[in-house]
Amino acid sequence: MNNNRKELKIIFIYDCVYPESLGGIEQRNYQLGKFLGEKGHKITFTGWTTQKNHPRLNDVEIIPLPWAEKLYNNEGQRTGLTSLKFSLAILTLPLHKFDVILTDNIPYIHLFFLTIWAKIIRKKVIITWHEYWGKYWSIYIKNWSWFIFYFIEFLSAQLGQKVISVSEFTAQKLKKSRLKSDTIEIVYNGINLNYISSLNFAKNSNKPPLIYAGRLMKEKRVDLLLKAVALFVEDNNYSGVILQIIGDGIVRQELENLAHKLGILDKVKFTGKLDTIEQVWQEISQAKIAIQPSLREGFGIFPLEAIALGTPVIYCRSKESAVSEIVRDGIEGIAVDGEINELRNAIENLLYNESELKRLSDNGKLRAKSFDWEKIAHKLEQICFDFLEK
Repeated sequence: MNNNRKELKIIFIYDCVYPESLGGIEQRNYQLGKFLGEKGHKITFTGWTTQKNHPRLNDVEIIPLPWAEKLYNNEGQRTGLTSLKFSLAILTLPLHKFDVILTDNIPYIHLFFLTIWAKIIRKKVIITWHEYWGKYWSIYIKNWSWFIFYFIEFLSAQLGQKVISVSEFTAQKLKKSRLKSDTIEIVYNGINLNYISSLNFAKNSNKPPLIYAGRLMKEKRVDLLLKAVALFVEDNNYSGVILQIIGDGIVRQELENLAHKLGILDKVKFTGKLDTIEQVWQEISQAKIAIQPSLREGFGIFPLEAIALGTPVIYCRSKESAVSEIVRDGIEGIAVDGEINELRNAIENLLYNESELKRLSDNGKLRAKSFDWEKIAHKLEQICFDFLEK
């Protein structure tokens, strides 16, 4: 750390904490906290957690928030009441002790409480935006109430003394709705390349060649992947398990039923949630192709993890997805329209082309170096210092 700059006391506020929860945002907070801590800053995490200390980090404080409850309802969505309870819980924090307060845009309502409280106690808040939905709310919520969420998000976009985004894609959407003309800086999600390299996963030819990892929800369009795989299996008379699906969610049973209906239940392995991210990485590293058919991605952690592990990615183009910002079509992976036959053809064209698989794999490993967490944490550190000096 620059000797002319002081140690910062930084708190990360989100409703769950890694590794008790393995989602993308909590992994991001963990990695940023880890590298900022190594730079000499004092790091605190808070959320609805039972952890009293961090099992992977020394000298990091965890403050469990009160009134914890289940994050998602039966439809896999956060509710207004849950978000309100989280917002009120934040007000119990000793925020006056911190130099910088880092929070994420999700679940929105807490931003209003936090902004007002920080202004009263004269503290600096940086908001990280992972996605900006805009009119996508009308697709996600198929009744008149979508406009309420749209309006809350729009109002949330006006908040924050300093705003950062995890992708250029999300930043551009946010700029169109944010009335302020201030700069939105990009602080990407990343990957710990040194740590991944040290794990040295060995290839296992008995593993399924295709893999998907992520939450099982409608927007991820895993049903599209299953239908494409069914066509591929039928056309190529493929024997054995071809696809592994890692993760859980509200549509898992629907997907298993669909696999059965398509006659490929014995060709697809539904692994469910794994206990650690290292186990997920090991499985991704064994596959030949990672497939991300998702309609909506504010960044794309799974595709980034895949290319860092040398596994090329097939993904679907979407105006609601930032994956193309990470995995470039024809360089680290292949982009297709969200159509069953296109996805099926891409699988066939790549799966049996070893030279192309190697080319994309090599390119992916090089590309991943641009997303190293150490570099990303350094950028966030500079943003924090510059912000405090204003």
